[in-house]
Amino acid sequence: MKAWQKLYTFRGTSRFSTWLFGIAFNEFRGAARQRKELALEDMAESPPELEEPSGAAGSNLRLDLTEALKLLNSNERAAVVLCCQNGLSHEEAAQVLDCPLGTVKTNVLRGKEN
Repeated sequence: MKAWQKLYTFRGTSRFSTWLFGIAFNEFRGAARQRKELALEDMAESPPELEEPSGAAGSNLRLDLTEALKLLNSNERAAVVLCCQNGLSHEEAAQVLDCPLGTVKTNVLRGKEN
């Protein structure tokens, strides 16, 4: 609904999906602020390429990934989830997160290292 209401703000300078991610992320961030938290573990599901058909190995991998993401600070987690899990480019993630490109690159790098 929010995207429909804000459709007039889409300028076409980025992909439509990037613009849509931005609206969704801002709504998520606003709701988290109201709850006094900014935790992205809700978004931290394992990416499809890491999922195994079924069984203990696939389940353990999802748990490991979720636990690893919880160890990151919120900025690193957001950058890693957007770029690595959701396939956004660093530039697109910078638009969604409303921060400089270099900051996103640094957060992705640090997140992967951690």
